[in-house]
Amino acid sequence: MSATDYSKIDKQSESVPQNLRSAEDIARYLTKNISSPTGKVRAIYYWMSHNIRYDLSKLNSNATYTDPRELVDEVLKTRKGVCANYAALFHACCSAVGVKSYIIEGYTSQNGKLIPIPHAWNAVYMDGSYFDIDVTWAAGFVRGNAYVHQFRDSYFMIPPIDFIRSHMPFDPLWQFTKHPFTRKQFESGDFSSPGKEAAFNYSLLIKQLSELSTFESLENENKRIIAAGLSNAMIRDKVKQNQQGIATEKYNQAAGFFNKGVEKFNEYIQSKNKQFDNITMKDDKIMELLSSARQLIESAEQLIATKNQDNSNFTHSSDSMLKSIKNIKKNLDTEDVFMQKYIKTMKPARLLLFYKKNG
Repeated sequence: MSATDYSKIDKQSESVPQNLRSAEDIARYLTKNISSPTGKVRAIYYWMSHNIRYDLSKLNSNATYTDPRELVDEVLKTRKGVCANYAALFHACCSAVGVKSYIIEGYTSQNGKLIPIPHAWNAVYMDGSYFDIDVTWAAGFVRGNAYVHQFRDSYFMIPPIDFIRSHMPFDPLWQFTKHPFTRKQFESGDFSSPGKEAAFNYSLLIKQLSELSTFESLENENKRIIAAGLSNAMIRDKVKQNQQGIATEKYNQAAGFFNKGVEKFNEYIQSKNKQFDNITMKDDKIMELLSSARQLIESAEQLIATKNQDNSNFTHSSDSMLKSIKNIKKNLDTEDVFMQKYIKTMKPARLLLFYKKNG
C-alpha cells in the first residue's frame, strides 16, 4: 500500500472544524469527497495520527471501561489517549463510513525486544483481504520519558504476514492466517516458517462472531488464547480480563432473563385473575404465559449456575439472584398445580354454572 499516492487525501485530512465533536461527524467530514474504502481509511488514519497525541500519564493506568464509547468520548474530549483510545476511535470512525474494521489486542516487539505492556491496534477488511493498522505508532513514539508526536507512515494497511513481525495478537484468530505463528516464534523473532498446528479457519470464525453473544465470543476467544500458550504475564492477564467479562455478561444476561420472567409471571397472575371475571378467556394463552415465565427463570438459573464462581465480584449478587429464583420457582410450581386442577375440575364446574345461569 505504500506505493499509492495519498498526498491529496492527506492534505485535506490535516484538520476538521472545531465544532465536530463526535466520531461519526468527524469521519463523515473527512470522507465526504472520498468514494474508495481505502481512501476513507487513509483520511481517518492521517487525521488521527496528526491530531491525537499519546497520553504518557495514562501509560500504566488501571482504568477500566464498560463501553468502548467511553474510550472514544474521552479521546475526542482531550485529543489525547493511549492505544485503547486510538483503536476505539479508529474503529468508530470506520464504522461510521461503512468500512469493516476490528479492534485487536495483543503485545509487541521492537528491535527484537519484547515490550512488556499490552497494546491495541486495528485491522480493516476490504476487497477480500485483511490489513493491519496501528494509528498509535503512526502518531509518534516515546523517547526516554517524553512523547515525540511525529508522524510515521509505516503502519498503514500492512499485510498480516509482515505485521506479525512486530505485533502479536493475544487471540491467534487475528493473525489472519491458516497457520498462526507461535508465541515462541514471535518472542525469538523466528519467522522462517509458519506454525505447524492444524489448519486454522480464521475466515469462517470471524464471520461467525456476529452470531455469538458477548460471553460466547469471550469464551471462544479464551479457549484459543489458552491453547496458543500462556507464555507471559500479559497473556495471563488478558485471560483473567476475559473471565471477568464472561462473568459480567452471564450475570447481566441472567438478570435480563429473570426480570422478563417476573414480568411474564405477573402478566400470568393478572390474566388468571381476569379469567374469573370473564370465563371466555382462552386458558391455553394463560398457560403459555406461565410456561414462558418458567423458561425465562430457568434460563437465568442455568446462566448463574454456569457462571465462573471463582469471580468474587459477583458472588454476593449471584447468591441473591439464586434466592429470588428459588422463591419464584416455588410460586411457579404452585400455579402449575392450580392451573392443572382448574382445567380438570374447576373450569368444567364453572362452565356448567355459567350455562345454567344463561341458558
